[in-house]
Amino acid sequence: MQKIIMLGCLLLSSMCQLHAQSINNNTWKTYIADPINDTAIFHIYSDSSFITNGKGDFMVRNQCKVSGDTLTILDYGTEQQSCPGAKGIYKIKLNGNSFTATLIDDSCEGRVRALTNRIWMRAKR
Repeated sequence: MQKIIMLGCLLLSSMCQLHAQSINNNTWKTYIADPINDTAIFHIYSDSSFITNGKGDFMVRNQCKVSGDTLTILDYGTEQQSCPGAKGIYKIKLNGNSFTATLIDDSCEGRVRALTNRIWMRAKR
């Protein structure tokens, strides 16, 4: 009986850890075709975030907040792809080493095209 109880506690603990995973404090990548035709690397941290291209050049600097399954983004850089002052809100779905973002509300068309309808894979640091 003790073994069954211990096994149940172990399974419950594992399930809680899986739900606690987040896209925060990780680096993610995806390929964006026309007009960029390059890999985009999304560095998401609790204090600041940014997207670089495959060469490491900054594409967008932003602040991200991850709360549960919601990602809120606010660009602050002056890069060409940036939408300073426009807040974007997305529902995120984490699936192991990848995530997808579904639009909730965002007036920045470029960011919507970059984030949605694609799989972001965890990048090796």
